[in-house]
Amino acid sequence: MGVVKAAVADFVMTFIAIFCVSTIGVLTYIIGSAFGIAPGLASLSITIVIVFLLFLMLSVIAEALGGAAFNPAGTAAFYAAGVGNDSLFSVAARFPAQVLILA
Repeated sequence: MGVVKAAVADFVMTFIAIFCVSTIGVLTYIIGSAFGIAPGLASLSITIVIVFLLFLMLSVIAEALGGAAFNPAGTAAFYAAGVGNDSLFSVAARFPAQVLILA
């Protein structure tokens, strides 16, 4: 995958991840209210299931985008460990695309 295409895919993936993660609390409240579950341990289990399904969905989307990533720390760590085929130039292009959404 080209460097620019990877950076754009990372930007899109980070935007999708941040948007979806911001809805976890609301989804927990809606599901808990629908089933009459009081806040507490049961509500925590609803949140855990939502997070699991969210990251499952995000991994499918990331693969569809050609291996996009949404975590800048992961990109830096995988490069430092020598995992993957990213060069310093491609990491330098992908990292700002991921951080731009977070700022």
